[in-house]
Amino acid sequence: MELKNLLFIVSIILVFAGVPIVTAQQGENEIQFLGINLEEGIGVIVSVISLILFTLTFIAYRRDGRKKFLFVSIAFFLFAVKSFLDASELFIEEIEFFGPLAVILELFVILFFFFGVIKKKG
Repeated sequence: MELKNLLFIVSIILVFAGVPIVTAQQGENEIQFLGINLEEGIGVIVSVISLILFTLTFIAYRRDGRKKFLFVSIAFFLFAVKSFLDASELFIEEIEFFGPLAVILELFVILFFFFGVIKKKG
């Protein structure tokens, strides 16, 4: 089975498995999924997907040698770091310096994606 088909099947199973266990507490705006704030849980999922995409694009860079893939893989890695820091509220107390750090990481993510897109050859 191809990897993309396997990922699609796993995604569908996770979506349908999670439907009955999503709850909203009365009087609160936060939606809970398995006792975890849904927004923070999705942040963890986004960071894991970003790490997977980083790995795939870095492998493509190693095989092909085009700097385009290197720039894109760095962007995915930085995005994964930002997402992990954003979702870290699940595990540790709020980080005071995260706001400015998140903006700086977003700037570098955008710049590396831009460099990856405009890079002509090599």
